[in-house]
Amino acid sequence: MGFGLSMLGPLAAVLALVAGIIILVKPRILTTVIGIYLIVVGILGLLGPGSNLVGVIALIAGVLVLVAPGIISFVIAIYLIAAAIIMLIGAVSAQAVITLVAGILILVWPRLLSYIVGIYLILAGVLGLIVFF
Repeated sequence: MGFGLSMLGPLAAVLALVAGIIILVKPRILTTVIGIYLIVVGILGLLGPGSNLVGVIALIAGVLVLVAPGIISFVIAIYLIAAAIIMLIGAVSAQAVITLVAGILILVWPRLLSYIVGIYLILAGVLGLIVFF
């Protein structure tokens, strides 16, 4: 979310909101929702202007989540921390800080994965929509 997607930003924000709500309502399908979400975000990141690094990382993370669901907490945490670092290189923003905190929380409390990811995606979606409207 929010990695210089310009015109694709509102689409990515809505996608994050929908994914976050689905995860909080149906936590049993977390792996599938997150895997698909990361792959779509990766494709959007590759299509958008700017750095494609986050898009590539999202694609790799999405495939890893779907192929090896046993390491989902680790993959998502590392993805969020890496994305936050890339965002923080550009400038400090609320979204970058929230992303970093979510990644760290997942490493500390992996049992709360679905709650942390669901709430993170909803916050990222809302912040992404605020920027564009």
